[in-house]
Amino acid sequence: MIYTEWDQLQEIIVGRTYGTDCLDQFDDTQFVEGMSKILTETEEDFAKLSLLFEQNNVKVHRPEYPKLHKENTRNWSSEFPYPPICPRDFHIVYDDLIINTSGGDCNRYTEHEYFLDIMNDKFSQGRNYIAMPKPILKSEYQKYKSLEGQILFHSACVLKCGDTLLHTRPYDDDVYGRGTKAGLQWLKKNIPGVKWVEIPAVGHADGKLALIKPGLLMCWNKKYIPDELSHWDVIQVDHKPLPKYFNDLKSEHFYKKTVSDWLDHWIGYVDETIFDINVVSINDKTIISNGYDKEVSRALAMHGVEMIPFDFRHKYFWDSGLHCVTLDLTRQGTKENYV
Repeated sequence: MIYTEWDQLQEIIVGRTYGTDCLDQFDDTQFVEGMSKILTETEEDFAKLSLLFEQNNVKVHRPEYPKLHKENTRNWSSEFPYPPICPRDFHIVYDDLIINTSGGDCNRYTEHEYFLDIMNDKFSQGRNYIAMPKPILKSEYQKYKSLEGQILFHSACVLKCGDTLLHTRPYDDDVYGRGTKAGLQWLKKNIPGVKWVEIPAVGHADGKLALIKPGLLMCWNKKYIPDELSHWDVIQVDHKPLPKYFNDLKSEHFYKKTVSDWLDHWIGYVDETIFDINVVSINDKTIISNGYDKEVSRALAMHGVEMIPFDFRHKYFWDSGLHCVTLDLTRQGTKENYV
């Protein structure tokens, strides 16, 4: 079962990207060479991350290698569907329930299918597995406010805190958000027996807060802390600019010409998530972080928490931190009140 972000981790999913053979269809040599490096190093990092979990007695599940194919429905066409990088985005695991949610991007419409073997295995072991109704989408991206009435909500907008689930708002008038009010209402109906607390923000919750242990959280801006958690201790992380190597990457020919034209929906909006707090907990005494920050490490140690640094080299390209590219399936804990 799983009730929090920090109880002892027992099983986890680590994402996977396309193999370099998906690039055989392209003639642009610079694009193929540049993307080959990104794909290869991403999978290398996922393999290292998997080994790190296993060394900490956590069972790791991986989806099979995906094939890159154009996808179509009667309403939309997607040339380059997103790979199964982020199992967290469309799966909520709480108690014995696994929920497959839906988003508003046609290039991610079938993404959950990469994880079906894992979820069906959990179902055979007694877990309940349900899914949101499939939305009606267009090929062109639509803001979530315009999709209101459809049942849509990114799972990464939710954090687990015992008998309470924290969630961001579906959308604001000036920000596209990651869900609809109907989607949030659907979740509340299908996860009974919990309290719901709103994080005063839109977008993925793991880019706003990291729940480290009972009474301790990390954030980069205190305005995102709900009133219900105002009594918790806070480790505030500095908002750092994008690193030079990523800005250099964006200036390369293959990135400007082909990646920006063809794969813009793979890249995401890198300012949305602050990866220094996008961490994953092994337990309430150990977290794995994106990179190393001396001051954060010192602050965590004062609270009895060890930080294991990890370098996910292309986190900025994929707009995904360690919490995004993993999904905890089982933790050893009970439903308690922390809020």
